[in-house]
Amino acid sequence: MTRPDAYDPFADVYDLWVASAPVTRRNAGFYVEEYLKARGPVVELGVGTGRIAVEAAQRGRAVTGVDGSPRMLERCRERARAAGVEALVTLVEADLRAFTLPEPAALIAIPFHTIGALLTDDDLRACLRQVHGQLAPGGRFVFDHFVFDPALAARSEGVPQLRAEARDAQGRPLLLWKCDRFDHERRHIRIVVWTDAVEPDGRADRRYRFLDLRWIEPDRMRALLDEAGFEVEALHGDFDRRPFEPGASTHQVWVTRALRTF
Repeated sequence: MTRPDAYDPFADVYDLWVASAPVTRRNAGFYVEEYLKARGPVVELGVGTGRIAVEAAQRGRAVTGVDGSPRMLERCRERARAAGVEALVTLVEADLRAFTLPEPAALIAIPFHTIGALLTDDDLRACLRQVHGQLAPGGRFVFDHFVFDPALAARSEGVPQLRAEARDAQGRPLLLWKCDRFDHERRHIRIVVWTDAVEPDGRADRRYRFLDLRWIEPDRMRALLDEAGFEVEALHGDFDRRPFEPGASTHQVWVTRALRTF
């Protein structure tokens, strides 16, 4: 699995990173809707800076957020406090494969491709078993992931992309860049992210960050879910709940229920 603290260096730019990802304009509403209709405790794994959890809390839903990055959790706490919902957002620092909850959850969610941080089948199996064990009987597990596009990967590999422009805490122009490398044998993506804080004379203060993710084909995901005791209620092709279409859908949005016990 990607080291949980690997996200610490992203904490100061994560909201900018998220805002520059087109999918985030679609996924928040889907997850908030799922959180609000859950009949019992709601848990978000990989809560990050709390974009989704805090929005749900503003709608009156208590959410427990789990993340392995102390700095991400600090930013989430600040967001909840600024929104006036700190009492509704409980934060837990833990690995996605080894978290424990004070009571069984009605819903556990992993939004925004975070399941790809589980870099091996063994990592994913460990997470799925932990999720299953922390759900109430019949509890639901909802998550999403992208669908890997080999043609898009071939066009984008090694090509720097300017993701966003902003201002840093000192008021300097800030450029957010990324570049992807692909390991097709292991189905891994190495994402190199850097920021340039530009001085008045044009010189830049550059900082690098690194993330590792993997892609998982829907058939393989379904097999691992079945192995872990989950029934698939729905597989959507996007956050508007359209049906998943092999070869056409760019996302896999899973709605599952824990049925078996071990």
